[in-house]
Amino acid sequence: MSTAAAPERSAPEAMTASTPAGVVVQSYISGQVDALNRAIAATERHAPGSAGAIRIAIHRLRTAIRGYDHLFAQTPRGGPELDQLLSALKRTEDLERLRVHFADRFDQLGLTVPEYPKWYAALEADVRDSYRRIERVHSQAWVAVLLGQVRMFAEHARFAHGGEKPASSLMGVLSQAKNHLLDTYARVSYAADPAVARDETRVAAREARFLAEAAAPALGRAAEEVVAAASALERLITQYRQAVIARNWLLRLPGADRAGRLTASLAELEHEHLRQLDEEIEASTSDMIGRWS
Repeated sequence: MSTAAAPERSAPEAMTASTPAGVVVQSYISGQVDALNRAIAATERHAPGSAGAIRIAIHRLRTAIRGYDHLFAQTPRGGPELDQLLSALKRTEDLERLRVHFADRFDQLGLTVPEYPKWYAALEADVRDSYRRIERVHSQAWVAVLLGQVRMFAEHARFAHGGEKPASSLMGVLSQAKNHLLDTYARVSYAADPAVARDETRVAAREARFLAEAAAPALGRAAEEVVAAASALERLITQYRQAVIARNWLLRLPGADRAGRLTASLAELEHEHLRQLDEEIEASTSDMIGRWS
């Protein structure tokens, strides 16, 4: 297998379809390492949204490393500990989004801050506690070791034969990602658990988006169109998931809160939002199928 050390190559200022594929993807990975470092620093300050920023940077890195594994002689691998960190980050991100989600709903209902229900203050306390839990996880030694491995890879990755091919070869990976997304969505209508199948579609859309993002500097419009279509579908399914989480949160409230007029109004808003999102997801997917057929 042919390999070459990354320090002997530098990414051109303007990438094209003839730029080595490994250079294109390595540049993307390097940018995500920088984004991850910034997000970690922000999380240590408990900055709003920083947990989600860490999680999305990790997913971008993992998707690019796994999806373009054939470009490199060797790649770093996360283990169960990384999944533990992602789970903690996801909990914090969900709580933060839920807090914003309900604040928006209160605005829709014309409530002022003093009129917010007591359970909303408890939700804010849960967010603060979840950030403290993240600190305990990402302060562990394995996190520093894994980050070090990823940084070394970003700076000194060695290319396999596929990495030395022109970036135009990356279209094969994007085609596979597109087909996987369409196949995954097609299973939702007859899945035993539509919620699980819908979330698998969200993940497939996210992966297609990130793989296309990595290739976009060299492939231009061909990759950007995949980013746009996959992002639109991912965003809608994420909103659907958020509305379901909000509805379930309301259903788990203590009896008095659950039976109140405010909860009924919120539940009605969620029901209507889910109906609208169903229609938008169907329209977005139909448009995507039309573009990719």
